[in-house]
Amino acid sequence: MTICFITYGCRVNQAEAQKWELILRSYGYKVTDKKEDADIWIINTCAVTKKAEVQSKRIIKKAEELGIKAIVTGCYVTLVNVDDDNKIKIFPNINKDNIIKEFNPINRSNNLKISRHRAIIKIQDGCDHFCSYCIVPYLRGKPHSISLDEIIKEINQYEEMGIKEIVLSGINLGLYGKDLNCQLNINILLREILEKTIISKIRLSSIEIYHIDEEFLEIIGDQRICKHLHIPLQHGSDRVLKFMNRHYDTRTYKTIFNKIVDKYPNISIGTDIIVGYPMETERDFEQTLKFIEELEFSYLHVFSYSSRPLTEASKCKEQVSENVKRLRSEILIDIGKKLKEKYIKRFIGSKLDMVVESKKLGYLAGTSDNYIKCIVKDDKIQPGSLIKIIINNIEGLTAFGSVVN
Repeated sequence: MTICFITYGCRVNQAEAQKWELILRSYGYKVTDKKEDADIWIINTCAVTKKAEVQSKRIIKKAEELGIKAIVTGCYVTLVNVDDDNKIKIFPNINKDNIIKEFNPINRSNNLKISRHRAIIKIQDGCDHFCSYCIVPYLRGKPHSISLDEIIKEINQYEEMGIKEIVLSGINLGLYGKDLNCQLNINILLREILEKTIISKIRLSSIEIYHIDEEFLEIIGDQRICKHLHIPLQHGSDRVLKFMNRHYDTRTYKTIFNKIVDKYPNISIGTDIIVGYPMETERDFEQTLKFIEELEFSYLHVFSYSSRPLTEASKCKEQVSENVKRLRSEILIDIGKKLKEKYIKRFIGSKLDMVVESKKLGYLAGTSDNYIKCIVKDDKIQPGSLIKIIINNIEGLTAFGSVVN
């Protein structure tokens, strides 16, 4: 029996699907990325934006039209009422861990692998910060941490499979340990991973600025931790940040940002920006542009505000027009491209560690320790390898290099 995983949305969804894949492979099931070759689709949906909601709705409808047996979970089916039928079985977020119980082992296998060459580890779920635009706390509930022992076990399992890099993911990574009856936190977790595993590279998916302290900055100096942080900003106007119910202002963000860069000058720091938040004025937008110019991120993820049910922002009458959102988004996307190109150019002639993610026609593609997409020509090295490369030149937003012997 062959299964296809169809995943929308965040790294947490990806981590969940990856873990299910590993278990089902151990049960003797085959996994494919081709929907048409699968007997069962396991769909992990998203509802963070309207676009993600539409995508999720469409794939469920497609499964129904094709008569494909599908197991559907995630935020979309937690938000809306989707009924089970003969072919479609629904698991809201609260029950998604029961999905594996739908499968009986066919032929136990110890030859385990996953579809990716970088493993995503879910360390935490849920959030209780209730940013005014975010629906996630309503769909995923309060913070819930995975036990330290379970995380270490999962990392060691991937390392034994030959995986060279793991990505720690969570809905709000810095809340790790908050719900556990001990003094665990993200800093202790990182120290334990460094001590109790030998995985080559450890990457953090995203962390809020207010969870970065002196101890954290000391820990990430370890050579095994990737010099790449994704720190959501969301806006460069203090007025809008207050409306958003974010837990910082631009001054705090800038102070900590500069502290990071002072300690690690070559680190890659990316961020999320929302444009068109209700009541966002031209002045608010200009303040965002100015703030980004002052800090010089290495890349931007730009999102147009999407009204979500249940959230405070959705109740605001002063919504920004779609045309204005589009224009402001285009401006920021263009700035983001220039920032990324400028950052990559700094590393021409530099040596970087890179995990090879794919190989085609003698060319290797992968992502460096500091989050630069790289292409390298080599016929012998296989995907999944951790190699050292030297950046020779760039084209657009891609670096081209050669393997360091």
